[in-house]
Amino acid sequence: MNKDIKVYNILEQPFYIARQKHDSIYNMQNCHYHNVYEIYYLLDGRRNYFIQNKLYPVVKGDIVLINIHDIHKTMDFNNSFHERILINFQKEFIAPLLDDADNLLDCFLTDHKVIRLSVSEQSFVQSILIKMLEEDRKKQKGYLTYLKILLTELLLFINRNMDKFKEQEMYSNSIQNKMSKVALYLMENYMKKISLKQVADEFFITASHLSRTFKKTTGFTFVEYLNSIRIKEARKLLKETEKSVMEIAELTGFESQTHFGRVFKQMTGVSPLQYRKQPRL
Repeated sequence: MNKDIKVYNILEQPFYIARQKHDSIYNMQNCHYHNVYEIYYLLDGRRNYFIQNKLYPVVKGDIVLINIHDIHKTMDFNNSFHERILINFQKEFIAPLLDDADNLLDCFLTDHKVIRLSVSEQSFVQSILIKMLEEDRKKQKGYLTYLKILLTELLLFINRNMDKFKEQEMYSNSIQNKMSKVALYLMENYMKKISLKQVADEFFITASHLSRTFKKTTGFTFVEYLNSIRIKEARKLLKETEKSVMEIAELTGFESQTHFGRVFKQMTGVSPLQYRKQPRL
């Protein structure tokens, strides 16, 4: 499987929480997406977070919200350490608890991917997260129920305050802004026969400059990002339609069925036909 792009289907458990500290420079090797919601809280340090087509600087006390199937990756921000708490959960984990579970997930649908908290808000959020970690560690009677309550409290807090949360500037200069537009262009045109030179010409820059700057800004290459978008759509078509593999290869912009099959297997570990035969979960 391609070491730079992965698809994570987190189905083993409906709720996951972990606290992790890195004392040295750490960059995620894989840009990825998955079928669960993600809440990332930075306890200490600074990070860069690439989500879909935008780069977000993240500092101590920030919450990052990752919707299902959002392509994302964390990267170093000239620091040698960071500490974070990560939560992954399925919608079904909280759906039985509240009738309006969909409303609790509205915060994942907004453009506010990074939430900057005040000191008092950080204290409130951290108290909830520490309780979650303790419940998950001890696993005493009724711990899953309490985890649902705590997660609901956290989501209620985020949603109630969403209007006042200010999304910080995504980019600090014109080069980063241009790379954001390139990423958006790829998302909107992945089904076409796109080349690095063609996109570079579209944005009035050289191919070498685009290649170098896109990698530096996003953390992965032009081709890696484009293929991740294409395979994401191909997986959907394989499961939801009866279209042939050749048709899907054409619809997602691949130059041939052979090329499509090779990239698909690199990213998912199975061939398109094997993926189609897998039961839907």
